[in-house]
Amino acid sequence: MSLEDRARKVVADVLGLPLAQVTLETSHENVSDWDSMNVINMMMAIESEFAVELAVDDAARFVSVGAIVTVLRERGAA
Repeated sequence: MSLEDRARKVVADVLGLPLAQVTLETSHENVSDWDSMNVINMMMAIESEFAVELAVDDAARFVSVGAIVTVLRERGAA
């Protein structure tokens, strides 16, 4: 499974969405449950899934699945 697909799955699981509905463009602008609490939940799930450490400042960057993938690439996730 690609990095993008794994990130999509984490977001889908945290937000309770069908995987087919989650794309790289899925964001806080088009998902009502994408709130600050779920961003924290996504960060914890991402850290677990990808074995990376995220900084508190990364929360502000978790605005879309594509943005999460960018953060993961910066952290060296594969």
